[in-house]
Amino acid sequence: MKKLVHLTLIVLCTMISSACAQATPQPIAEAQPEAENETINPGDKIGDFLITTGDDDKVLYTTQIHCPFNQSTLTETCEIPIGTKVNVGLGVYGDSVEKLDAYWSDQSYEMTIDGRAVNLQAFGSIDIPHPIVHTMRLWNVVIVSDKPGKITIEHSGEITGDSAQGTNILVYTMP
Repeated sequence: MKKLVHLTLIVLCTMISSACAQATPQPIAEAQPEAENETINPGDKIGDFLITTGDDDKVLYTTQIHCPFNQSTLTETCEIPIGTKVNVGLGVYGDSVEKLDAYWSDQSYEMTIDGRAVNLQAFGSIDIPHPIVHTMRLWNVVIVSDKPGKITIEHSGEITGDSAQGTNILVYTMP
């Protein structure tokens, strides 16, 4: 019995002393910064900005609003209340579905957001009614933020031999 008590005490002391021992520090995996060359896909975030899609009536289209435009830099800057979903795609239009389809398939278009390329195919397109040009088709790239901040969208492309480029800056503000 004495041997059993001694063995139990030794095991108990070993357990207590190992519990009090200092843990060996393990290397901490550093968070990798977002690679600036990664392509943006639906659901990605850039800082406080969610890059997503949208097709409801609560989406604001930059093609339908007029914000201050700087002709020398081809930059349009829009102040937007936080929480507003904004479609930032440029569009094509046509007075018939056939023309719209032809223009859409003929275009070359690229978009970057804060310097990162957007995977436009992953976002797809959306057709919206327009009071003057009948129907517009845009890439369905929507940005929203619940915090104040600024994000820059750059566009470049060509359609039917005409080239276009420009910059949109969205400044999300407190309402």
